[in-house]
Amino acid sequence: MNAALFALAALLPSMIGPLPQAPRSLAVALCADGKATIPLPARDDRPAPCAQKGCHAGCSRKRF
Repeated sequence: MNAALFALAALLPSMIGPLPQAPRSLAVALCADGKATIPLPARDDRPAPCAQKGCHAGCSRKRF
């Protein structure tokens, strides 16, 4: 029974499907019943890669 429950839990994300995405625009209410929609640029939340010059994790240092 546990194996069947585990298999069902593993397949649950594929049964649900993709989640709805957040809107990529900003709706602003103006005076006199007006409305303006401003599209927002996409943000990349990944951190920038470190420069090789400042990174001490590489093995490019001189050894004596």
